[in-house]
Amino acid sequence: MENKKYYQVVDELSAIRDSSPFGMTFRPMLELQYQQAFGLWYRDTIRSAALLAAFLLTFAHLVQYLAGLTVNPWVEVGRIVSITALLATAWYVTKSRVLAYQHVVVMLNGLLAAGVIVSFSIFYPSPFKYIFYCAIILVQIFMFALIRMPFNYAFWGGLVILVITNIGLAFEGTAFEEWVFLDFMLIAGTVLALMICRRMEKNARESYLHALMLSMERDELKQQNAVLRDRLSCDAITRLLNRRAFEDAVLDEWNHAYQSQRKGFLVPIVIKQFKALNELRGNDVGDDLLRAIARTINNSLFESSDAAARISGSRFCLLLTNASQHEIMRRTKKLQKGLRKLEVLRDPEVIAAGVELGMDIIEMAPTPEGDPRDEIERSFKDLPNIVINGDPSKDPSQRLVS
Repeated sequence: MENKKYYQVVDELSAIRDSSPFGMTFRPMLELQYQQAFGLWYRDTIRSAALLAAFLLTFAHLVQYLAGLTVNPWVEVGRIVSITALLATAWYVTKSRVLAYQHVVVMLNGLLAAGVIVSFSIFYPSPFKYIFYCAIILVQIFMFALIRMPFNYAFWGGLVILVITNIGLAFEGTAFEEWVFLDFMLIAGTVLALMICRRMEKNARESYLHALMLSMERDELKQQNAVLRDRLSCDAITRLLNRRAFEDAVLDEWNHAYQSQRKGFLVPIVIKQFKALNELRGNDVGDDLLRAIARTINNSLFESSDAAARISGSRFCLLLTNASQHEIMRRTKKLQKGLRKLEVLRDPEVIAAGVELGMDIIEMAPTPEGDPRDEIERSFKDLPNIVINGDPSKDPSQRLVS
């Protein structure tokens, strides 16, 4: 695949697989696309996590009340502040059109919640305080695993939370044995949360790159198929449709015209004595004439269902659709005018050789048992000439079948 962006993505995938946990990031433009791709996911996840955390802190107050436990009023104020911050975060990610600084917001909420939990641990008696210390692991799982923060944020956030918990342990004068045991549990929980965070982030980035590569390969395949269809359906010299593709277009119009009772028109054009032109001026001049006729024909196509083809060596055919008889006449007169201006056909020597253009207008009359291919062949019988010099003896645009 000759695609520079594709190979850049391949390089990014290789770099992610070999990178350190702190280096899992893309180049600026790709990183921006990655963050935008996961924007809605981050929005929903942060909102859900914030609401769940606010519910748990509120429910803990109910449990505390039923158990008859009381704590310092300032600790309760801290809980209210943390709940308010979580609800504000949920509101922010819901209302914000551009979710910026989401990882900073999550980290601040996590540190605030960890501080509140440590303050409860200080003022609660055993064994409740140990439960609260271990509950800090839940905060880390929320931030590092559920919300899937970048590893560098998670690493430094985990260190700050460990510092906060150790300050709490020192403040309440925890015995050394208990301190070591709690620290071991907290460090183990932090390491586990960081491992989950790293694995999830790496998998997410690899999956994104794989999906991006697959999308590029699919687009490349579509482009190659389009080129192949173009080559198979187009005439190599004029770039008009070839006969087979034109017959398909006429068949479609034939069916639509029969069902909707609308009219379609065939405009056959032929270069008479084309062989004489090739012998007189050479094949290159003949090919140039074919291309010039094709360009003139393309100027007469207006509807998306119109089509034009080079049927054979010197024969062309147009399919004009979705227009009134008056509009068809106007367009064919314009086509005649353009064809009369072709310089090769105005050459006296070429005229003397009998090289002329023949053209007619045939109204299609679709029937269930009819074959549009036969209609194409019949349209080329006895075509009147387009007079290049002077007025035509008979205007083909007047030969519309009524």
